[in-house]
Amino acid sequence: MKKNKLTMVLSQLSGGVILLFSLALAVSSCKESIDDGNFAIKTEQTVSDYLADAPEKFSDIKAIFDRVRLGRSDEASTLTSVLSARGNYTLFAPNNEAVSKYIKGLGISSIDELTYDQAELIAKSCIIDNGELSAYEEATFPSPSGSFAEPNLNDRILSCTQDTTADGKMYYVINGGSKVLKTNNEVSNGMIHEVDSVIAPSSDNLYEMIASADNMQIFAHLLEQTTWADSLAVPYIDMDYENEEREAVFYPAFGTQAGLPYDVPMHRYTGFTAFVEPDNVFASEWGITLNKDAEGNVTNWAEVMAKFKQKCEAVYGTDAADDLSNPDNAINRFVAYHLLDGRMAYDRFVGHYNEYLYDFGADRARPQSINYPTNVWDYFTTLGKYRGLIKITQVSDRSLDPNTNALDHPIYINRKSIYKNGRQEDYQELRAEVPGILVSALNGNNDNNSMNGFYFPIDKVLLYDDATRSQLASERIRIEATTMLPEMLTNNMRLNCMGSFPRGYFKNIPNMSAGTIMTYLSCTHDRLSGGNGWRDYQGDEFLFLGLFDFTLRLPPFPKDGTYELRMGLSNNPNRGMAQIYFGDDPNRLTPTGLPVDMRQSAGTVAIPWVADIDGDDITNAENDKNMRNQGYMKAPKYICWTNRQPTNTIRTSPGAIRMIVTTADMKANKTYYLRFKSALKKMNGEFFIDYFEYVPTSVYNGTTAEDIW
Repeated sequence: MKKNKLTMVLSQLSGGVILLFSLALAVSSCKESIDDGNFAIKTEQTVSDYLADAPEKFSDIKAIFDRVRLGRSDEASTLTSVLSARGNYTLFAPNNEAVSKYIKGLGISSIDELTYDQAELIAKSCIIDNGELSAYEEATFPSPSGSFAEPNLNDRILSCTQDTTADGKMYYVINGGSKVLKTNNEVSNGMIHEVDSVIAPSSDNLYEMIASADNMQIFAHLLEQTTWADSLAVPYIDMDYENEEREAVFYPAFGTQAGLPYDVPMHRYTGFTAFVEPDNVFASEWGITLNKDAEGNVTNWAEVMAKFKQKCEAVYGTDAADDLSNPDNAINRFVAYHLLDGRMAYDRFVGHYNEYLYDFGADRARPQSINYPTNVWDYFTTLGKYRGLIKITQVSDRSLDPNTNALDHPIYINRKSIYKNGRQEDYQELRAEVPGILVSALNGNNDNNSMNGFYFPIDKVLLYDDATRSQLASERIRIEATTMLPEMLTNNMRLNCMGSFPRGYFKNIPNMSAGTIMTYLSCTHDRLSGGNGWRDYQGDEFLFLGLFDFTLRLPPFPKDGTYELRMGLSNNPNRGMAQIYFGDDPNRLTPTGLPVDMRQSAGTVAIPWVADIDGDDITNAENDKNMRNQGYMKAPKYICWTNRQPTNTIRTSPGAIRMIVTTADMKANKTYYLRFKSALKKMNGEFFIDYFEYVPTSVYNGTTAEDIW
């Protein structure tokens, strides 16, 4: 099997030709060239036909497609040939005026003067191969601010935002600078949308992109001084992984998914996400402003840094006070809390799929983004020696908070909400006790989509101070498993594939035995049941098969204290059984108790699950207490089955439960691990990983009973 070295290859599937390589379904063919005979040509008008039939608009981009090949070999097909074949392609076609404007910016006057690399950037940046899914029509554009799930042919995620003209007419902007002039030109193998500018994503790294923003000079300077700029400039692709031979598709030999294809990632990208205060936020909140000379050079950096030292040391202490590159330094720690390991577009912070009251719509592969009836949140780990926890919440359109524009579905950092959380209620947000920090999708006219990450402006100074830690440590922290694995985020696999992963792919799984088979299942791409009837948080799960033995690094606890560590289960007869170990030394973990048997049904002495009695909250609470005494809890009411019944909560399912793994005193500055080792000598037992919960004493044993949500 020849591996794919960042070139596009084609594979036959379902009688047609579709492009399978992407960040999400990254697979390769056994060769990088295609015989023209492999193409099944449609008789109806194709993308290439449409362009050829409108030379007054698209002759330039058509000529570029004639020149650029899918791969770098001489035998590779041209993009014109590819776009003449069966498939589902979304093309954001720059008109001739757009191409002319772009090449003039390069200092040339004709497309014939483009280097091959320049032509390839233009050509591949505007095409999305949608594979088995339909091409994007206007109705399926992510809105009002988001990104397309599938990358373009250069492996870059394209953003999409709505804007309005002076007279109030709405239009779309692709990747921050290309206005869509005409949408929904449908052809037999895709959809064509005319744009007024060439789409050419920047090759800058994340630091370079922040530094190029005219309103973020202060944070860019902090990145330089703390050397975090160097950390954000690391190669975006793991060449060691790239140079290994591997099969593109894995077929399990056993388990419920036996014989089904799981895509093996052909690439391992590294990426980051940054939350950045514009200069005016530092001015308004901390009184820090920049003085500049006639040439625009900053003249008061010493004064600025002295103020930052004062502000940051008040929160992070005075260790290594004169060494900004030291991870103990206060300013270094301030910057680190702004950086996440994992490249995420604005609409990928949280996963909408089967939260209470939400209906994902007719197309499960593309959950609708118009109606969000319930808040959704996720937790992420920040970079640095002192890892921190960040909570990101997208507010629902039903929020009653008077200071939130709920219809915009805004995203906030470290928001604390008060909900209608009674047993008979619906988890509507009543108000924000702590509003949090507003995250903006865009930064004015500045690009925020770099080669290895995104940055997003925020409207307040972001600190991991005692108030923030205490706030996070006062609530139940429910962590979706994919957010614990930055590679899932950077490589665009979350809710976007059915995958299988080799040993060493995930840095937060430091130990995994050769006998472990790791798979990822998403309702959006399920090939067996169509994603119906799953009991998963946010519509996805990991299954471990074989004689599995693996260790998982956990996110940090926000503050010292006693916590319950829980994990979500979905028991059935096909599951596995494992001994669980816990501790802060991955090589010296201790057992947490008896092995957990996921084959075990609820409603037994061991797991005394009893169905709720409608309207009898007292009896239901007593039954819940009895179940807790055995170390188990019902699933949250917040999570529903994945079959478009948005009030059909999995709390009613005996197999969907939570297990209290351990209760222990946790330290915020320690890193903890869980080890899962198969307790059965069988290969087909599927060990299920979906979500974890950190629950402080004040929640599980407070003056007010913990809610069922």
